[in-house]
Amino acid sequence: MKKFFISISVLCAGISAAPLTWESLIQSADNDPQLQAADKRVGLVSEGSSTKLWNNLEFRYKMDGFSFAKHDFELRMKPKSFGESSSTRNYWNAQGDYQKARRNVEKSYLLYDRYERAFRYVNRRKIYELNQKLLQINTDRIEVLHIKSGSQNFNPEDLMTALEANAALRTTIISDSIALRDTELKLKSWVDFDSVELDSSYLPTMDELAEILQGDIQANESFPLVAMAKSKWTVNQERMKQENAGDRDYISHIGVGYSLMVEDLAEKYKDVDGDDVYWKYPDLEKDYFKKAGCTGWGNCERTQVVSLLVKDEDNRQTKDKFFLNVGIRLPFFDSDNDDGLRRQIAVLDAESDYLDEYRDMSQKVGRLVEEILSLVAQWKVQKEFVEQINAGKIFEQFAANAGNDPILLLRAQESAVDSDLKAVKLEYDIFSRYLVLLDYAGVFARENVGNHLRQGLK
Repeated sequence: MKKFFISISVLCAGISAAPLTWESLIQSADNDPQLQAADKRVGLVSEGSSTKLWNNLEFRYKMDGFSFAKHDFELRMKPKSFGESSSTRNYWNAQGDYQKARRNVEKSYLLYDRYERAFRYVNRRKIYELNQKLLQINTDRIEVLHIKSGSQNFNPEDLMTALEANAALRTTIISDSIALRDTELKLKSWVDFDSVELDSSYLPTMDELAEILQGDIQANESFPLVAMAKSKWTVNQERMKQENAGDRDYISHIGVGYSLMVEDLAEKYKDVDGDDVYWKYPDLEKDYFKKAGCTGWGNCERTQVVSLLVKDEDNRQTKDKFFLNVGIRLPFFDSDNDDGLRRQIAVLDAESDYLDEYRDMSQKVGRLVEEILSLVAQWKVQKEFVEQINAGKIFEQFAANAGNDPILLLRAQESAVDSDLKAVKLEYDIFSRYLVLLDYAGVFARENVGNHLRQGLK
């Protein structure tokens, strides 16, 4: 039973982890939190702003006095300016293009980082294997020198030099193994794997690379950094148009209200004394006297008239209880001119940033292409020398001149490995620049591409 559980755990471990391949490493970029956040920004901006029928809508209330008799209710809105809807729509469209360009920049960098780490691992593994060969050749040299230590042509300095080279090579191999381990840890942060199956067959050959770089390669607006700077400039332009349209709000507000009076609470003439009511309010209508049941001051009690005057009656018609409130802004000597100048400066700054990015990118691309082609030429020279050694021509010359001297034969082998090692280091210089070039050109931002390195700038 115990063996059964052990077998199940081993099987689950085998299922959970798989070898690291170029394909699985590239696909891991889709699950990167940074790219997912960029996708959310694109989706959010693509929805745009909600439909607005006005800029502001508010409810206002006013109470006239603390007798709670008079109340004013008003519904006030600020209408949208002329042309503001279309300018807002154009602004959000430009903002959407900017977020898409920004997403391309981020995706391009994420894939560049993965390609660069994977290539560094492949290249460093080659260097590690070649240093192992050099160590073996040097170890054989030390053995031969120990054997020749009693002969007349033995030079102790050769043995000391070989021992020093042996220590240096061991140190280099330790450094290579540490670098490989650190690179594996970085790769594991992206993909969970139990082994690494990255090889050079995924990379383009030097002839293919030279063919890819043939022709006039110029930076253009499809390059993510250039496209982002261009869309940022467009965003500032549309923003200026939107704000300029907002300045045309000559009608500051429109309000419709209702004035309410509560007659039972509308106290009036409450400080009137019955003895002097006539003298203080000579303009009282005769209707009050009629309501009191008399025709004049001499025919009724004054207190009766005063009791009628304590309450105020609202004789207005319903339509007269509504009111209209309109505010018109007078654009004289305000700060709009300063705001307009600030917006123009922001647009010009964004344009300058775009032109600087375009010029800088053109210079970088031209320099990278020139450096890569020069390094490819140097790589071919090293590989030709290695091929000559591997073909046996140089060995034959050494054997004819030295009579199969093992030291000279080991030196020939060492020269071949050294040249191969230089070629591998040149490959790192070549592909590290090539990856940067593909990042600049936005090749890594393209969708549905199986091998970005072989597709190149097509």
